[in-house]
Amino acid sequence: MRRIPTMRIPWMRAAVLAVCATVAFTTPASATPSPDSDRDGRVEPSKGVTAEEIREARETERYWTPERIRSAVPVDAADGADATDDAQRKGLKDGGQYAPQPPGTPKPPGGRQKRSLEEPSHVIDEGMATVGVFLIRNDNDEATPNQFCTAASVASPTKSLAVTAAHCLNGSSGRNIAFVPGYRAGGSTAGQVGETPYGIFPVKPGKIWIDSRYLGSAPDDDVDFAFLRVGPNSQGQLLEDATGRGNTLTAVTSANLARESVTVIGYPGGQKTPLRCTNNTTAFQGRFMEIKCDSFRAGVSGGPFLENFDGIRGDLVGVIGGYKTGGAYDHTSYTSQFDDDVFRLYNQAVNDAPVDTGAGAGMGSSGTWSHARAMTAGRFHTASVRNHTSDLIVRWSDGEVSLYPGNGTYGFGKDIQLAKDETWQQAKLIAAGDFTGSGSNDLFVVGTDGRVTLYKDVNETNKLNNRVELRGPNGTWTHAVAITAGRFGGGNTRSDDLVVVWSDGEVTLYPNVDGRGVHGERQLIEPPDIVWPHARDLAAGNFNASTGNQDLFVRWSDGKVTVYENIADNGVAKNRREHQLQPDGSPWSNATLATVGSFGGPDRQDDIVALWTGGKLTLHADTTTTSIAPERVLVRQ
Repeated sequence: MRRIPTMRIPWMRAAVLAVCATVAFTTPASATPSPDSDRDGRVEPSKGVTAEEIREARETERYWTPERIRSAVPVDAADGADATDDAQRKGLKDGGQYAPQPPGTPKPPGGRQKRSLEEPSHVIDEGMATVGVFLIRNDNDEATPNQFCTAASVASPTKSLAVTAAHCLNGSSGRNIAFVPGYRAGGSTAGQVGETPYGIFPVKPGKIWIDSRYLGSAPDDDVDFAFLRVGPNSQGQLLEDATGRGNTLTAVTSANLARESVTVIGYPGGQKTPLRCTNNTTAFQGRFMEIKCDSFRAGVSGGPFLENFDGIRGDLVGVIGGYKTGGAYDHTSYTSQFDDDVFRLYNQAVNDAPVDTGAGAGMGSSGTWSHARAMTAGRFHTASVRNHTSDLIVRWSDGEVSLYPGNGTYGFGKDIQLAKDETWQQAKLIAAGDFTGSGSNDLFVVGTDGRVTLYKDVNETNKLNNRVELRGPNGTWTHAVAITAGRFGGGNTRSDDLVVVWSDGEVTLYPNVDGRGVHGERQLIEPPDIVWPHARDLAAGNFNASTGNQDLFVRWSDGKVTVYENIADNGVAKNRREHQLQPDGSPWSNATLATVGSFGGPDRQDDIVALWTGGKLTLHADTTTTSIAPERVLVRQ
C-alpha cells in the first residue's frame, strides 16, 4: 500500500516514469572536440534548440568575459560582515587568497574514525566536464560584485540539468545566472581549449527548483540543494550534448551516510581551478554526510560528492552544503542527505513542472489515505522543532506509522516510516504532546486492549524506539473513545495536559502527564452523558489568538464542529465558552479524521487538517473561533 523509496534513477524509462537512469557510461567526454562536433570541429546544434535560445546564450557569453568570471567572488564572501567572517573561517582572506588556519583552530565536533583525519586535495588543471562554476550576475547596480558557487551536471532525459547548493541561490533574483562546466583558469595552450571549453549555459528564467523549507525565514539545512534547468550554449548545444553524460543522482539512506571512497570537487575562491579530494565519509547528526579534505575554502559550495568516480563523472550522493552551509572550516565539508526530497525536486525539474511549494508533495493518493486510521499533529522532525512548525503522524490500517514533516508553508514533505508492525493495528487512539519536557513531542498511544504507552522524543532518527509502558492491558482504558493533549491549565507552558472522552460520556482532564503516567484527574463532564460519546476528534488549538491556555477543538458525528475556549478556566459544561464553527448536518459529517497544528503563517496552532470519506485530504489555514477557513487540497479524491 505504501511507497518504497527509489535508490537510483533508471534513465531509459524516464519519459514514462519521470525518472533519470543509471546507465553504464561508455565514452567519457573530452574537452576537444565536443561530443557533437564533426571532424572539422564544427558543432551541430542539438535537436529542438531555437534561434532565440542561441541568441540568449550569445548574450550571456558576451557578458561573462574571462575577466568577469575571474573577478567573481564566492557567494559566501559577498554578503556583508557575517559572510566575511564565514569566509575567513573557511580560510579566505582579502582578495580571495587562501590563508592557512592557525595552529589549534578548533574542529567541528566528531572524533570519527576515517581513512585519515583529513586528506590532501589536488588541483585539476585540466578541469572536469561535469563540474563547473555557477555564476550569479549582479544586475542591481549595487556594490555587490558578481558571485559564484560550484555546480555539477546531472544526467537526465532533458540533457539540461545542473545541481548546486540552495544557499547559493537564497536571495538571488533568479535572473542572469549561468553554468560553465569544465571551467579552468588561464588561457589556451597548445592542444587545449581555453577557460570555457564547453561554452556558457544560461539558466532559464524561473527554472530553479528549491525546496520551500529552505526559502523560509529559518532555512532548513536538511534540504540545502537546488536543481537548475539551463538553456543551450552559444553553439546551440544542450549541456549533456556538449559535455557527455552528467552525474547520476543516487539516493542515500540515513543508515548509509558513512561511505567509502567518496570524491568531493569544488572551485575555491581566488584560484577558480577545481580541487579534488577522495576520502571516506561519516554520518553527522544522523542527517548529514561529512568529509575531511583540506583547502576546501569559500567558493566550493554546491560542489558534488561522487561515488564510483571515473575521472569525469560518478554517482552523485550530495553537494557541499547543509550543516553550516557546508562547514565552518576549510578542512571539513558537509552535504544534506540525498533522500526522497532531492528526488522530488529532480522529478519536477525533469518534467518542467511548476516549482513545488511543498503543499501535498509526495503525500500519495486518495487510495492510500483511505487506509488512514488515526492522525495527530505535533513537532516531531528536528527541523520542525527548530522552526516551530507542526508535522503529521498517521497510523495506517496495515500497521504502518508515518511521519509527514511540515514545511512551514501549509504543506508537507515526503513521509518517513516510523514503524510497520501488526501490533500497531491495535493502536486505537494517538495524541502528540511534550510529556517529557524535552521540547520535542512524544506520542501517547491507547491500544484496543487498554494498554497505555508513551513513545518519548519521536523524530526522524529516534522514530518509535523510546517506548515506556504506562499501563498494561486493562478494562478502563478500553472505554476511551477520543483523546488529545495540549496546554489546558496544567500550570506550565508544555502541551502535557490530556483530555479523554469515555464511552459513557464522561470527559476527563489529566494535567501534567509525564513519563510516569496520568494523575491528578479532573472531571469536566460527569457520566452518564448522551452528547459526548458522539465526539469523534479532539485537538488542541489557539483559535482566539491567545498565547496562554489552549482551546479544545471537537468534531462531532453529526457534522457539528465546535471550539471550547480556554477549557482550563471555563470547562466544557454550563460555564463553557463555546464557538460553533459548523452546524449539525454540515458536510463535516463526511470527515473521518481531523487534527490541528501550526503548519504555516503565524506561529499559532490554528490550522486544521481533515481527512474525508474517499481519501481526500484538506488543510484549513488560520481558522478562527468564528469560522473554518477555506480548504487547501493536499490529496485529491
